[in-house]
Amino acid sequence: MTNRSSGPQQLDRVLGVVSALPLALIVVLTFTDVFARYLFAHPIPGASEMIQFAMAMAIFTALPLVTRAGGHITVDLFIYALSKRKQVFLQLPCELLSGLALALISWRLWVQAQEYAENKTASIVLGLPSAPLAYAMAVFAALAVVVVGLRFIDALRLALTPAEVTQ
Repeated sequence: MTNRSSGPQQLDRVLGVVSALPLALIVVLTFTDVFARYLFAHPIPGASEMIQFAMAMAIFTALPLVTRAGGHITVDLFIYALSKRKQVFLQLPCELLSGLALALISWRLWVQAQEYAENKTASIVLGLPSAPLAYAMAVFAALAVVVVGLRFIDALRLALTPAEVTQ
């Protein structure tokens, strides 16, 4: 018999590694650039562009992971005064709004990526194409939409569970 939570745990591991890669690149590149600048008076050409691309990837690769963990910033001043059942009912519109916002972000990033591809937009120093980055960001935002959808389904399932069971 397989453990049902092994799929989400595997997803968390994969997303964790994928989101750690751009961060590692940022650390190594920044260290090397500073070292080269001060020791050899010769910085790495285009280091800032590569760091900007890696920063965008770090943010968007971590987005589904943070969403799954419920790690987004929330203001919950009074929610703990409510019953667990009411908290679950309040979670439903929050998940729905999050999903809609992320879907909008994903869609607009995809449209922007298409424009970048059509115009052959590239970075100034290294000439790195912008379209693949924007497509990747759109895909990770869409993955976050799927994660929010799963969170919504879980919250809905809890909301529809009889009150005696949830307490």
